[in-house]
Amino acid sequence: MPPIKKPKPQLGRTFLREWREYRDLSQETAADLLGISRPNLSKIENGAVPYSQPILEAAAVAYRCDVTDLLRYDPFKVGEAVDLLALLNAKTDAQREQAIRILKAALS
Repeated sequence: MPPIKKPKPQLGRTFLREWREYRDLSQETAADLLGISRPNLSKIENGAVPYSQPILEAAAVAYRCDVTDLLRYDPFKVGEAVDLLALLNAKTDAQREQAIRILKAALS
C-alpha cells in the first residue's frame, strides 16, 4: 500500500507585511532584524513558507508590537490603538487610571 500523504497544515492569515510597512521598514532591514534572508521574509509574508515562533517573536520586537498583534490586527486599521495600549501598559496603575478617565471624558 502506498504511503498516505499528510495534508499540509494551513496557517492562518498574518499581518507581518502590514506591521513591517506600518513601521516603515524595508524587507531588507526587517530581514536583518529578524536574522533571516530578504527572500525568506518575502516567502513568509506571502504564506509560501510557514512562520515559526522565533520569527514571530523577533518580528514582534522589531515591529514594536505583541506576537498576537501580528496574527490578529491590521495595523493600518488599529495600529494607533495598539500603540496607545502599549503606552498605557508601560505606566503605573495610577497613571493608567488617570489616562483612562481622561480618555473617557474626552469621548463622552
